[in-house]
Amino acid sequence: MTDGAGIPETIVFDAEPLIAYFCNEPGSDTVETYVDAIEGAADGYISAANLAEVHYIVRAIDGEERADAVVDVLEESGIRRIDTEQTWALAADFKFRHSPALGDAFALGTAAHVDGALLVGADGDYDDVTDVPITRFRTEPA
Repeated sequence: MTDGAGIPETIVFDAEPLIAYFCNEPGSDTVETYVDAIEGAADGYISAANLAEVHYIVRAIDGEERADAVVDVLEESGIRRIDTEQTWALAADFKFRHSPALGDAFALGTAAHVDGALLVGADGDYDDVTDVPITRFRTEPA
């Protein structure tokens, strides 16, 4: 977790922090500091696979119109989507070496691709990863 002082220059968002942010889950205030940093000097990225996760989960919670609006807000905030054609080989390597969920493998691959820190939640898929900087916005699931 962070107090905002140690926010990296390049941030990659897993789906969980953004779902927490847009659905007002525990830790959303911490995620807000990262989103605000993107609107400032930091660079922000999300894998297309993780963006799909955000969309379908927000859609299940709040409906399709809200999910579409969330994607629009992310684009307007400056968080750039990285398409899977750029990261599939890295994602496959992370999947092979660490066995995370496929979406998490794409988050890791995106972080490696842009040389950024990956913002995640309490997901155990990242516990053994040492080749990408991992930052947790919360330590307990919502």
